[in-house]
Amino acid sequence: MKTKLLILSLLLISFEAISQIMANQPFDFEDGTTQGWIIGNSGSAQFPPMNVSTGGPNGVDDNFLEYTSSGVPFEAGSKMVIFNTSQSGSSDFTSQGILGIRFNVQVLTNDLNLRIAILGSGTRICTSNAVSVAAGGGWTTVIIPISATDMEVVQGGSTIAAALSNVATMRILSSSSPTWDAPDEINATLRIDNITAVTSLSVNEQNLSNEFKIIQNPSRSKLMLSLPNSEVKLDVFDVLGKKILSKQLSGLTSSIDVSKWNNGIYLVRVTSSEGTQTKRFVKQ
Repeated sequence: MKTKLLILSLLLISFEAISQIMANQPFDFEDGTTQGWIIGNSGSAQFPPMNVSTGGPNGVDDNFLEYTSSGVPFEAGSKMVIFNTSQSGSSDFTSQGILGIRFNVQVLTNDLNLRIAILGSGTRICTSNAVSVAAGGGWTTVIIPISATDMEVVQGGSTIAAALSNVATMRILSSSSPTWDAPDEINATLRIDNITAVTSLSVNEQNLSNEFKIIQNPSRSKLMLSLPNSEVKLDVFDVLGKKILSKQLSGLTSSIDVSKWNNGIYLVRVTSSEGTQTKRFVKQ
């Protein structure tokens, strides 16, 4: 009996970890399930999301999720949108330092314009800019930034910051404009794997050879940076998306006085010739 109870407890813990979106914990689909990723009216859809046991980005025996939208108006499964609803309470993306959603993707039939949409605190938000993925190519890695500066409210009366700190549902969808419930009706197949909420990201280039570093984090008085090269642009945003600092930096190290900043979380964005990187900084 004790053995059965232990196994049941472990299964419940595993299910809770899968069902809640946590920083740097990927949905890799290696358990043979869809790991909570569904569509509306899936029972009536012609091709609901399914776990495919081989052919993922790592090749043979690498599982992935596949969903085909029909594009037929008013038909279940006509739109390219999959979502995951937390089964164990909301996820606080802000306190976890989540800055983006990274995943491997392959698209068939028609090109997709992928966005992230989030429901939190009764408000629906969506990324302002889409990431276009062409049909017919191989597996590629996509990172979609989801900080306050990357999102806009599409429904509801709360703020972007409130939604990100109380995430109940996250959607991956294809749409020509920011939306929650009206993505494009399109006939396309989305293959996706390793969906991960990440705490650092590169916007313009996925494989930067050099990354900037925040030398002391948290800090009470200084934002100290080690930089990838001697000419970069620095932008700093608060959690509400307000830009509080923008300047050009020269040199491989830089120190910014933050002693008069309010305590809290800030997003530090560095742009160089290699791309754009964003990291979280905590002022104590």
